[in-house]
Amino acid sequence: MVALLRFIGRNFFAIAMLAIGIIIGGFVIGKVKEVHDFFFPETTLYVRSPQTIVNSISGIGQLVTVTSELQTTEVKVEIHRGFLNAGYYSAYHQAIGAIEAGIDFNAIAEDSISYENNAYTLTIPAPVITSCRIEYIDQSRHSFTLLSADWDMVRQIAHAEVIEKFARNMLENSILERAAEETELRLGDFVRELTGKPARIEFAVRDSEPELPDSCQPYTPDGWGKDENGAWKRID
Repeated sequence: MVALLRFIGRNFFAIAMLAIGIIIGGFVIGKVKEVHDFFFPETTLYVRSPQTIVNSISGIGQLVTVTSELQTTEVKVEIHRGFLNAGYYSAYHQAIGAIEAGIDFNAIAEDSISYENNAYTLTIPAPVITSCRIEYIDQSRHSFTLLSADWDMVRQIAHAEVIEKFARNMLENSILERAAEETELRLGDFVRELTGKPARIEFAVRDSEPELPDSCQPYTPDGWGKDENGAWKRID
């Protein structure tokens, strides 16, 4: 430790000049790009559509009974990198999405339906979140940075944070309970209209915490992941 301090003391001027050089160099590169963009603006956009490949088609045995629209603002993502944090940059995001909940019909078997005393009883799985989606996300208020910024990666991290936050928020706000109420009403009416007999809807006891479907799982940008504390870290 003492040797390190002595080394820094002897070379402090050189280290300081190196840091200043990096900062000035990054600033000059940024300004050159701004001048180039001013004189040579992008005026034409071409989109080439690649071939669409269908990997699989599968049926969805789900009854969606509740859809909740959500919106969030001021989602700030900060990137800290570079010597003396010279590569710091950040942006804010606004996102709109939807969370859907309902019943998985694939778990219903023949013995889930019984008829007794001139009435039907349907024992169906407990409601679950069936899908999550982000319908719109906007990025704004970009910070100044001396180095190049990967704004698309920043947006991807914001997307991952928002979609998980939406799902957890709706679980805390009783979306599954509301899905159960809607399911009981809709299925009861359907059976009554179809058979002319009354129907009672019962839900199976949930033996664990509800799992989120793949669409609700955060997409991890390439080279990034979360540590045990939930903080984003470079993993490559």
